[in-house]
Amino acid sequence: MNPNDIIKSYGRLNPHYVNGIHKTIKAALEEHPRTFAIRVDLRLPAYDVVAATDAGVISRFIDSLKAKIAADLHRKQKKGIRVHPCTLRYIWVREFDKKENKKHYHVFLLLNKDTYAFLGDYRQPEGNLSVLITQAWLSALRLTGFQHADFDYYLLARIPQNPYYYLNAKTLDTDGIYPYLIARVYYMAKARSKISVDGERNFGCSQG
Repeated sequence: MNPNDIIKSYGRLNPHYVNGIHKTIKAALEEHPRTFAIRVDLRLPAYDVVAATDAGVISRFIDSLKAKIAADLHRKQKKGIRVHPCTLRYIWVREFDKKENKKHYHVFLLLNKDTYAFLGDYRQPEGNLSVLITQAWLSALRLTGFQHADFDYYLLARIPQNPYYYLNAKTLDTDGIYPYLIARVYYMAKARSKISVDGERNFGCSQG
C-alpha cells in the first residue's frame, strides 16, 4: 500500500505527536547517519495490577535499556571488540485493548546501525539487542528473578512483523525507505485508541 494511503487510514493525527516524531528521527540521523529503527510492542502480564496504573513503567524501560546498552558496549570493549558510540532515541505511545481496556505500549527505538544492526534471538542469555530489550522491559515491570523457561515473560516484549528500518542520511531522499518508516510511525500519532482522563501521558519521545 502507498505510504500516503496508509497514513490516511489512521484518521486524525495529533500534530504535537507528529512534530515530536520528526524531531526525534532528525536528531537520530544527525548523530548517527546510519540509523537502525526498530518497532517493539510492550505488554503487561495478565495478572499484574500494579503496572496497569503505574505511569513510570515506560520511563523505567527506557532508562533500563540505556543502562543495559552502555553495559553491553563496555563488556564488548573489555573483550577487545571494537564498539561505536550509540545514543538511544525513542518514540512511544500508550494505547488500550478494546476488549480488556488494558494498556500497552508501541515503541520505536533508534540506534546507531554501526553498533546494532540486528535484534538477535531473545532466548539467548545475553549478547544481543533482543535480550537487552526484553530484560529492560521485565526490569521496568519489576519482574526480577525470572527463569529462562518463563516464555510468557519473554513474550511481553513482542517484536511485530517487519520491525526493521535501515536509514541512511545520504540516501534518505532516494532509497524509498523513509516514507514507509514515517507511515509506520504515524500510527503512533493517531488520535483514536487513546485515553486522556487518567492523568498518564499517551506519548513520549527523546528530548534532543
